[in-house]
Amino acid sequence: MRFDMFNLLHSLSLCLSPPPPHYRSLCTAVNTFYLACSSCLTNCSYLYVPDEDKSIFGRSVNKQVFEGLTTGLLQTSATILETLLSSPPEGCRGDVPRINSPDPKNKTSTAEPFNVRVQDLISYVVNMGLIDKLYGCFLSVQGPVDESPKMAAFLQQATALLHSMCRLCFAVTGRAPSIFDNKRQDPTGLTALLQSTDLVGVLHTLYCILLHGSAPEPASAGPQEGYPPSVIQVALQGVRFLNSFALLDLTAFQSVLGAEGLSLAFRHIVGSLLWYCSQRPSEELLHEVIVCVGYFTVNHSDNQVMVQSGRQPSVLQKLCQLPFQYFSHPRLIRVLFPTLICACHNNPQNKVILQQEMSCVLLATFIQDFAQSSSQTESRSSPQGEKVSQSLEYLELSNRFPREQWDAALQFFLKKQAD
Repeated sequence: MRFDMFNLLHSLSLCLSPPPPHYRSLCTAVNTFYLACSSCLTNCSYLYVPDEDKSIFGRSVNKQVFEGLTTGLLQTSATILETLLSSPPEGCRGDVPRINSPDPKNKTSTAEPFNVRVQDLISYVVNMGLIDKLYGCFLSVQGPVDESPKMAAFLQQATALLHSMCRLCFAVTGRAPSIFDNKRQDPTGLTALLQSTDLVGVLHTLYCILLHGSAPEPASAGPQEGYPPSVIQVALQGVRFLNSFALLDLTAFQSVLGAEGLSLAFRHIVGSLLWYCSQRPSEELLHEVIVCVGYFTVNHSDNQVMVQSGRQPSVLQKLCQLPFQYFSHPRLIRVLFPTLICACHNNPQNKVILQQEMSCVLLATFIQDFAQSSSQTESRSSPQGEKVSQSLEYLELSNRFPREQWDAALQFFLKKQAD
């Protein structure tokens, strides 16, 4: 019997109570399955095509929840999706699976079979109840997981799967490249489900594991002992998932995170992670957090207020107090400055806070330089051979702050603040 991706996810959904008689054998089989798919496009391509004649849909499978096996299935599923995302199968090369135009003329593209099958896969996950069960798992976390490595591993792989699904959904649903395009449709239903479940409870989990046993914003701005590596990995995957959902639907992302209660939790989480990164350098996590704050605040006045409120130093002040390299090194400037632009544009109060730490001329110069070089960059870029992960470079200013507002932002940051 062929075990395709649909059946793998079906087993994961049903795999939620006392361990079965052959628990260890199943764990070994799942680990072997993971190793067979890891970094192997051929095997992953074989799995993503369903075998319609030999499907096990509807078969009776023990409804078990057990840490090792469930985590292994999550890891395997996420690995397969990431491999398909980074290396589309044969027959889907060139422009595929870049963000394809919904133009009917493109319906005969070789991308169509790949896109349709992946959309079907995502729709299946949405309708089978897997995300709803993960939602219950995330909400069940009520405290630290510092001494629960198995639970931390489960949370890490669950958020990795959600992250991969969002990225794949963005790639195959005929989206325009701009994340600021409001005229989007998601035929898979993934966006609506993630929004209705408050992003599957991931924010709740991050709050519980990062801010347990202390006031939301203690004087030290974080636990004195820091966080264990397992917790940081959960946080990293969690913020990656938030960013991938922002790419999928920025309006829904801002609506969920800007809701009463969740906006406070988000501010506390970001503040705690910024504190951690200031004590123990973790560039990968720090950059994901910086990008996430930008998505949270861009063209959203209420969310802009959240990053400058609360105990001092505020989130905005912490961003302005990052190491000097983030204001001098081109690679790091490219990470930080778009977020500062998003957090302060058309917000005089935030601009005043910004000016206490740095000159607004730096942001204006960054916008001006980027505007001058963007046209040259676009003319040099070629769609041939470009992979999904490269089709939308989310660190670029145009993908973090609307291009049509660059001139207005330039004038805003050059304008001297009235007394």
